[in-house]
Amino acid sequence: MSGSWPGDEPSALYRQLSREGFTAAPLTGGARADVAVVGGGISGLSAALHLRWAGLSVAVLEAAAIGAGASGRNNGQVIPTLTRHDPLAVRAIFGEARSERFLRMLQSSADLLFSLVEEYGIDCDAVRNGWFQAAHSPGRARAAAARAAQWKARGAPAEALDAAALRAHLGGGDYAGGWRHGGGGHINPLAYTRGLARAAVEEGAAVHEHSPALSLRREGNDWLIRCPRGELRARKVVLATAAHTGALWPGLARTIVPVTSYQLATDPLGEDGEGVLPWNEACSDTRNDLRYFRRDREGRLVTGGALAVQVDVRRRLTRLVAGRLAETFPALAGRALPWFWGGRIAMTTDRLPRLHRSPDGLVAWIGCNGRGLALCTGMGAVVRDAVLDRPEAELALPVTPFRPVPFHPLVRRTARLALLHYRRRDRREI
Repeated sequence: MSGSWPGDEPSALYRQLSREGFTAAPLTGGARADVAVVGGGISGLSAALHLRWAGLSVAVLEAAAIGAGASGRNNGQVIPTLTRHDPLAVRAIFGEARSERFLRMLQSSADLLFSLVEEYGIDCDAVRNGWFQAAHSPGRARAAAARAAQWKARGAPAEALDAAALRAHLGGGDYAGGWRHGGGGHINPLAYTRGLARAAVEEGAAVHEHSPALSLRREGNDWLIRCPRGELRARKVVLATAAHTGALWPGLARTIVPVTSYQLATDPLGEDGEGVLPWNEACSDTRNDLRYFRRDREGRLVTGGALAVQVDVRRRLTRLVAGRLAETFPALAGRALPWFWGGRIAMTTDRLPRLHRSPDGLVAWIGCNGRGLALCTGMGAVVRDAVLDRPEAELALPVTPFRPVPFHPLVRRTARLALLHYRRRDRREI
């Protein structure tokens, strides 16, 4: 994952807080590996770890610096669920056997993330006090209770929250209820991504920063990837490029819509914030125009938002989010939001991830849909299985052909305008 986004110093807060550092030399000359992983975000690095554990040689190519993409720019919430589909919905779509494999992977994704943090000593301010979803309407509160019941039936530490309990967990707001997953939490995502890169190197993977893949072509029994200063040959190639997917595998980029997610943060709250998220949990709500909150280790409130029209973004979004903070937490009225950054995430039209595999050795998964930290970590095992040519019927996700988004060029340019529709829906929900 790589690229640039609006803001004076994107990810400056996470860089300031990160006690994990990582640097790697660009690819120079000729190199060879069993598997080439294009993209040094969480997806690519988790895949690299799982492939190394399976005994394969691996080289990771990152176009910029490790953590420069959305993996190092998101809000930092660890949520072992999907954005839209509950277990029963997944079962209806994938079928009994496949859904069980997928849900098992998803349910254990946060366990895997926090176990990697512990095993490799990744210093990423990891807090596992739970995550909860605040329901902005009575109808969404009923849906949240049903969601909690479904996850609880699978053995997850899930519970429904009534309005009073929700307010106690959040420390403010006027929500109708919600639900809580005790397996969630939050981290500094930049530090975590850097730590994963270090772990991959410790396990024997080669990682190259500032090595964008300029071309990908078949040459004999190998794939040849050309970078600005070198070439990499590999039997298999994993594309972990998410919202920054280009033309290396023609057609893949048209299966997703890149969406910019903006993050903002206060300075440390001090006494004004004593009642805000009193148990240091992570929170997001049920609005389509999502509101979300967590605290960093120094007491800042890290939040964010979106705009339909990308003009004067920082000023307009800061004003919008400041108003929402004052509405939710009156003690924070007038509180400045001096930190601002953004990153692009890959969205699919049905909000489900996709797994792709070609007969000649290309593998990709795409579509985190805003659940990147846990899901990207957990999907490393699925990518490994796909690379190892495990039968499609045994994989946790079905291998599907590309499903281009209709009118993709137009949708890509105008997708942000859907936010206006989403806001109307949020206001009308009961």
